[in-house]
Amino acid sequence: MPVITCIEDLRALAQKRVPRMFYDYADSGSWTEGTYRANESDFQRILLRQRVAVDMSNRSLSTTMAGQNVAMPVAIAPTGLTGMQHADGEILAARAAEKFGIPFTLSTMSICSIEDIAAHTKAPFWFQLYWMRDRDFMERLMDRAKAAGVSALMLTLDLQVLGQRHKDIKNGLTTPPRPTLANILNLMTKPGWALNVMTGRRKSFGNLEGRIKDADTLTTLSQWIAGQFDPSLSWADVEWVKSQWGGKLILKGILDAEDA
Repeated sequence: MPVITCIEDLRALAQKRVPRMFYDYADSGSWTEGTYRANESDFQRILLRQRVAVDMSNRSLSTTMAGQNVAMPVAIAPTGLTGMQHADGEILAARAAEKFGIPFTLSTMSICSIEDIAAHTKAPFWFQLYWMRDRDFMERLMDRAKAAGVSALMLTLDLQVLGQRHKDIKNGLTTPPRPTLANILNLMTKPGWALNVMTGRRKSFGNLEGRIKDADTLTTLSQWIAGQFDPSLSWADVEWVKSQWGGKLILKGILDAEDA
């Protein structure tokens, strides 16, 4: 195991260990990937104002987020398919967040289910929800989140229109990978991943099981998403989610001061 000192070390390790289709899913963006690149370049332009001769002996990053005490104002964002990067990836990420003292957010498109996370962690976690045409399914997901002790619901507002992810299309992304020649050749170079993930119990979308037939293929999943994601999302709909949820609500995707 190499010494990990920064995110770039983790990126290099993931590229070495994880099949191409899942590495590219995590380390790529939509269309020209302009926003993907800006996620790093924009932060690099931010400089902190340095002050000196100030007592730093009792410094602390601890604060509260959504009514929860946290070690620092950072939360693990929702990412789909984490359980295909490593077996039970969402569970491991939630445990790491719990140990460090920051919130973990479970994606609707996760491999491990809401109930899986609740069963393997003690700290409250957040759950990310999409605005979908199937309101009954949304209500069921919210009910499951409440029953699991989820402390805050994160509603995604910036995915009314899906971006085209070129690398996912070229890689033929599926969960688990289809036994094509290209995939077999690539998997032969990732024996550790194959042993870890392919022998595990969870290999499909845990929160969608029983809702979508053949939810393991990108085509079927994309068709379901295209049919479910509602481009007519409005602030009145946000109010509906707020009333149905009845707890802490986080709005994901706000970038404009007027929306805030």
